[in-house]
Order: sequence, then C-alpha cells, then structure tokens
Amino acid sequence: MAGQVALVINGRRVTASAGQTLLDAGLAGGRAIPHDCATGQCDTCRVRVYSGTVDDGGTRVGDTVLACRARLTTETVIEFDEVPDVVRRSGTVESVVALTPEIVEVTVTLRKRLAYLPGQYVRVTFPGCPPRDYSPTLRTDGSGELNELIFSIRQLDGGAVSSQLGKQISPGSAVKVEGPFGHAFHRLGRGRLVVVSAGVGFAPAWAVARASRLREPERDIVVVAGARHAHNLYMRPALQWLRERGAATTLTCSGANPPDDARPGRPTLHLPMLTADDTVVTAGGPELVAAVQFLAAAAGATCYADPFYAAERTGTTKHPAELNFIQRLLQRVTRHQTTKTEPVV
Repeated sequence: MAGQVALVINGRRVTASAGQTLLDAGLAGGRAIPHDCATGQCDTCRVRVYSGTVDDGGTRVGDTVLACRARLTTETVIEFDEVPDVVRRSGTVESVVALTPEIVEVTVTLRKRLAYLPGQYVRVTFPGCPPRDYSPTLRTDGSGELNELIFSIRQLDGGAVSSQLGKQISPGSAVKVEGPFGHAFHRLGRGRLVVVSAGVGFAPAWAVARASRLREPERDIVVVAGARHAHNLYMRPALQWLRERGAATTLTCSGANPPDDARPGRPTLHLPMLTADDTVVTAGGPELVAAVQFLAAAAGATCYADPFYAAERTGTTKHPAELNFIQRLLQRVTRHQTTKTEPVV
C-alpha cells in the first residue's frame, strides 16, 4: 500500500501513510494515543472506529481495534477515552499489612501525586526487583490519601517480588512508579453497572464500584466478588460499604466449605441476567475474565476486562495468539462491547 490518507483522532485531523499503524500515525502527527506495551497484549491502545476501514490485525472486537496493530487503508475516524498522562513518580513504602494468610496490602507514599482513573494500573519497581503492574485501590474501609497508592497483592511461592513483601520490601523501601495505564476504568453511564471480580482482582473492582457510588449515586450497580478459599474473602467491609449505599452485592467462594455469608461456586454462577444496556467491569484470573467477557458479549453488553496473570509482562504465560482467538470469538457473537486485556501481577 502507498499514498497519503487522512486520519481523524478525537476530532483532530492528521495526515498519515497507508499501511501505518494507527498508533504510529497518531504519534507522527502529534496526536498520541494512550498505549503501553505497543505489541498487542495490554489493550491500553484500544480505540473505536467511527468511519473508514482498517486492517485490524485480528484485534477487532465490535467496532474497536488495537491502535498498535491496526493499519490504515482508507480515510478513518477514530476516538479514544481521554486519560491522565503517563508520568513517573518516586516514593517510599509506608506499610505492608497482611489482609489474609496470602494477601497483603502495600501502601506507597508518593512525593508527588499521580493522577489516575479508578480501575487503571501502574508499573511499580521496588529496589532489586523487576517491575510489576498493580492496580491502585483503597483500603476496604474506603480510606486513602491523594498522595498514596494502595495495592492488594497476592503473595506467590517463589515470586520474585511478592515473596519479598514484608522482607526485602518493607516500610521505608524506595519505590519507582510509572503510569497510569489501562482501559478498564470507571466511566459515567446511565445503564446498570455490573462489577465482577475474584481474589485480588477486587482491587480495581473496588476502586471502580466506589467511584460509581460517589460520582453517580442513583445508578444501579451490582457487585459480585469472591475467592477460591474462604480465608481470602478480605473484601467483606468494602461490600458492606457498598450495600449501605444501595448497591446489590454478592460474596462467593468456589472452594470447599464456603462460609455462611458466601454463595458456593464461582462469581460467574451468580451474575444477574445481562442486557445490552449493561456495562460490565471484570477483574481477576484469566479464566474468570474470559467467561465474563463471553457472557457480556452474548448479551451485547459493554465489557471492560482486566485479567491478572501470575507472570511479568514479558513472561511466557501470555499468549497473544490465544487472546486474539478469544477476541475473534467475541466478535462473532456481538458488535457492541469493548474488552481490555492487561496483565497485572
């Protein structure tokens, strides 16, 4: 392909070359599209195509594509959600508190506030450790300061970072933070908001649900949260806060001997009947997230997904070809949903 084509990004026209990716064309024209990995894995650069045609590179879901993979073929109009600029910040670990035998709450105090949207993630580097992606949240009582980043982190046996929490990584440890990234953040809306999570996927889910209650208190909201093991159901106080403010909440436990206040089985077993008017936000293990995506797609609901992977972004547990297959499957059953796939460890 050759020749010049026009690309309109959020109302601004730039001139680009046929065959360029939307991301490269935007950068060359001075209109940066939010992005992170630029390899088709994180979904941060997902944009909506309003007119024109693009070579979607196997990334199309409904009327959205990944700007880092989709290439221009004709004059095209696209749009993305405006998000805070990616910045770098430094700070220190304020506290490391055990929430359960497997989950710790890490509070980082920044020297300068980092602006992000509830549900986005940041890249965190502790001394002597590889970077990891975590979703800022609030404590389960809803507290948190503007210059704090609060993370709920599951400790993994042999984890290069999580196994050091409370040991090498302790109060006073220096921290480097970059972000925000991500597409599965809270958006104002009129339809029902359905938030589904498992394990520490509740971190971004709690941030999104709480933001919705505070910013749009009349909106219908359903929150389904759970864990495999009963001792990891640390989200009870947060669910109580939501219930007291009119949200419908369900606690689930998929392992043996679920407690009396939790329904047995996975969160997907306890979802309400979805409709095309719903907006779904889901976070947790890849299997849970894929199942919720499928159910949302079948109903024509808008879905923002945040799968957590137990490996760093460049690890071997991420398989772009498999993710593209899932996206193509979703594309076949709906034309009205958006997905996000980003590893958060």
